[in-house]
Amino acid sequence: MKKTLVTLMCTLLAFLLCSCSYIPLEVPTPDYNGELIVHFIDVGQGDSILLESQNEFMLIDAGEAEYGSTVCRYLENNDVKTLSYVVATHPHSDHCGGLTEVINSFECENFITVETDQQTKTWLNVLYAVKNNNVNYIDAKVGTTYTLGNSSFQIMGPHSNYYEDYNNYSVVIKATCGKNTFLFTGDAEILSENEMLDYTLDLSSDVLKVGHHGSSTSSSYKFLSAVSPQYAVISCAEHNDYGHPHNEVVSRLNNMGISTYRTDKHGTVVATSDGNNIEFYCDNSHIPPIDPKTLSYLGNKNSKKFHLSTCSGAMDINKYNLVRFSSREEALSKGYSPCKACNP
Repeated sequence: MKKTLVTLMCTLLAFLLCSCSYIPLEVPTPDYNGELIVHFIDVGQGDSILLESQNEFMLIDAGEAEYGSTVCRYLENNDVKTLSYVVATHPHSDHCGGLTEVINSFECENFITVETDQQTKTWLNVLYAVKNNNVNYIDAKVGTTYTLGNSSFQIMGPHSNYYEDYNNYSVVIKATCGKNTFLFTGDAEILSENEMLDYTLDLSSDVLKVGHHGSSTSSSYKFLSAVSPQYAVISCAEHNDYGHPHNEVVSRLNNMGISTYRTDKHGTVVATSDGNNIEFYCDNSHIPPIDPKTLSYLGNKNSKKFHLSTCSGAMDINKYNLVRFSSREEALSKGYSPCKACNP
C-alpha cells in the first residue's frame, strides 16, 4: 500500500511539473520610475496621451468613441482615480470621441479646450459630459502655465480665434520636468506651426508628439528645427486609409536624426523622465525605434532609384531587383538617383 501511494504521488508530481511547462509566463510590467511618466496610448487612428506626475494625472484626448472603454481600462490599470486635467485638443472625433466615456467614468477636475463652432453629436456629447459632471471648463490661452505634480505644462497654441480647418484649433501643450521637455501638438498644421514660430515662446523639446498622425500637412522643416527633438512619437493605425505617416514627414525626421516611435509598429509607448534623462518602453519592445543612424538604403536595379528602408516605394521592390547600399554616398556613386518621396 505504501509503495503504491509513493508511486501515485511521484506520478502526480511528474504530471504537475510537465503541465507547468505549458503555462505561459506572465511578462512583468516595467517598473516605471520617474518624476513624469508620459503614456502614448495606442488607440488606432487617433490620439490619447496620459501624463502622470506624483500621483496627479492629465489626459490629452481619448481617440474615437469606440476607444473610450480602452482608455478607461488603461487608466484603471494605472491606478487613476482622479484626472486633474482633461484636454480635448480639438473637436475631431479621433481625438475627442472617447472623452465622453472617460469624463462619465472618472472624477475630472478641469477640462481644457478651445471655443469653436463645431456642432457634431460627438463633440456635443463631450460638452454635455463636462457640464453634467460639473467639471471646471477652461478656455485654453497661449502662455498660461499649470502645475501637475512635480511637473508643469504651458499652452503654446492655437494663436487665432478662427480657422477654416479645425485641426489648427488644436491645443498645443509643452510639458516640463526638470531639464526634460515634451511637446504635444494634436493635429496642428503648418499654418498653426508658423503662428507658434512667430511667437516668443520656446518650442524646443526633447520629445515631440508628431502633428496630425504624421501627415504632410504638419511637421515642416522649419518647425522641426525649432523644436529640435531627440525623439518623436507618431500615433496612427497600421495600414490606415490616410497613408499616415507620410513619406515626406518620415524623411524629415530621418534627415534630422530624430529617433521615432510609432504606435502602429510599437503599440503603446511610455516615456519616463527623472528630470534629466528619458527612457522609453513599448508594447512591442522587440522592435527598436526608427533610428536614422541605422537606416539602410535600398535601390531598384530596374528604375535605378534608391529609397530609405522605411519608404513605401522600397517595400514594392521585387527581390530580384533589390540592391542594398551602406550609405547615401554609395548609392549615388553607383549611379542611382534618390526617391523624390522619401528624399533619402
